[in-house]
Amino acid sequence: MYSMWSAGLVAGATLLLGGQVLAQSADATSEIEALRNTVRTLNERLANLENGASEQWLTEERAAQIRGVVHDVLADAETRSSFQDTGATAGYNRGFFISSPDGNFSLRVSAQLQIRYILNDAKEQPSAYGFQMRRTKLAFEGNFIDKTWRYKVQGAFGRANGNFTLEEAYVDKNFGDGLSVRVGQYKAPWLQEQLVSSRRQLAVERSLLDGYFSQGYDRGIQLQYQTDDFRVRLWTGNGIQTPFRGGSQNVTTSNWNTNPTNYSFVGRGEYKLGEAGWSDFSDFNSFRGNKFGAMVGVSGMIQRYNDNLGGAGANATSVSGITADATVNFGGASLFGYFVYQTGTNVEQTDGTVGNATPWGFLVQGGYFVTDDIEVFGRYEYGNLSQNRLSDNNNNDLNMITVGANYFIAKNNLKFTVDFGINLNSLGRATYSNGFGNNDGAGYRRDVNNEQYQWALRAQVQLAF
Repeated sequence: MYSMWSAGLVAGATLLLGGQVLAQSADATSEIEALRNTVRTLNERLANLENGASEQWLTEERAAQIRGVVHDVLADAETRSSFQDTGATAGYNRGFFISSPDGNFSLRVSAQLQIRYILNDAKEQPSAYGFQMRRTKLAFEGNFIDKTWRYKVQGAFGRANGNFTLEEAYVDKNFGDGLSVRVGQYKAPWLQEQLVSSRRQLAVERSLLDGYFSQGYDRGIQLQYQTDDFRVRLWTGNGIQTPFRGGSQNVTTSNWNTNPTNYSFVGRGEYKLGEAGWSDFSDFNSFRGNKFGAMVGVSGMIQRYNDNLGGAGANATSVSGITADATVNFGGASLFGYFVYQTGTNVEQTDGTVGNATPWGFLVQGGYFVTDDIEVFGRYEYGNLSQNRLSDNNNNDLNMITVGANYFIAKNNLKFTVDFGINLNSLGRATYSNGFGNNDGAGYRRDVNNEQYQWALRAQVQLAF
C-alpha cells in the first residue's frame, strides 16, 4: 500500500516537475523570441538613425558651404553697399551718373555716335558714295564742391584717322541771381545754328552756311546774366573762327604765346516769350506735347589778328559781324531762321591784291510731326561771298534746298534721318576763304569749273546717351 502511494507520489512529482520544465522551456522560447524582436527593432532604429545622421551630416555640410558662399557675397556686397550706405546715388539721367548724397559732387558720362551714308553727285566729277563715322564723342560733366561749380570735358574721335581731339573743357561758376561765369574751351555765343548741339539738329547735318560762318570751339572767358525771359552773354578770348584766312588762324589749338588775335569780343542777347523754358531752344525739334515758345537773338563780334596769324595782309586784317535769329516752337512743329553778315578788311583777293570782303547769308527751316515719331522738314539757305574781284561771283553763291524726314525711336537719343539736298548754283571757292563747297563732312565737294546742281543723298543713324 505504502509502495503504491510512494510510486504515485513520485509520478505526480515527476509530472509536476516536467510541466514546470516544459512551462519554463516555453517561457524561455517566448522570451528569446521577444529579445530577437527587440534586437531586430533596435537594429532597424539604429539603421534609421545612422541614415538620418548621414543625411543630417550632408545637410550640415551643404549648409556650411552655402554659408561660406553667402559670407563671400556679403563681404563683396559690403564693399559695394558702403557706397549706398553713404546715401550716394547712381543711375541714368541724360547719361550714366554717380552723385554724392548731398549732390555736391557728381559725374555724368555721355556719348554720341553718328553713322552716316552719303551719295554725292557733282558735275565733271565721278559720283562718290560711302559710309563715315561723322561723330564719335565722349563727354564727362557734373559739379564739384557744391552745385554752383560745374565742369565739362568733351572729346571726339577724328573721322579720318580716329585720333581723339579735345572739343570742350571748361569750368562754370553760378553766383546766383542769374549771374554766372565760364572759362575754358567751348563755343563762343556767335551763331545760333552752331550753338544748338549736333545731336539736336533738324537735318542730317548743319547747313553749309553754318559751316562757312561757324565760330568753332574757342578759348576764353564768358559772363552770362539770365532771367526768366532775357539772357545776355559776353565773351572774350583768343579769337573765334571766321571765313578769313581759313585754317591758318589756329584758334582752337592756340596757346597764350601763339594767340592769333590782338583782341576778340563776342556778345549775344536773347529774349523769349511763351511757356517754353530756355532749354527748349537748345533743340530744333519741337515734339508733340511740348510747350509753345518763341525766342529772338542778336549777336555781334569784332576781332583783330596779329603777327601770329601769318599770311599776306594778316597783320592788318580785322573782322566784324552781326547775326540775328528767331526760333518758334509750336509743340509738334518748329520754325527757325537767321541772317549773318561779316566784313573783313585787308583781305587777299583773287588777283593777289588786298581789299575788303563782306560775305553774308540767311537760312530758313521748319519741321512738322506727321505722327508722334515721324517728322518731315525742309530748309533753304543762301550765301553770298560778295567779293568784287571774283570772276564769276553769282555762280559762287550758295543757293541750296534740303528736304528730309526724321524717325524718332527714342527721341534724339536714337533716331534715323534721311535727307536730300541740291545746290542751284556752284559750290566754288574764293581765295580768301575755304568756300561753301569745302565741307566734305556735310557730304558736298567743291565744284571744279563752276558747275551747278550738285546734290547729295544722306542717311544717318544717331545713338546718344
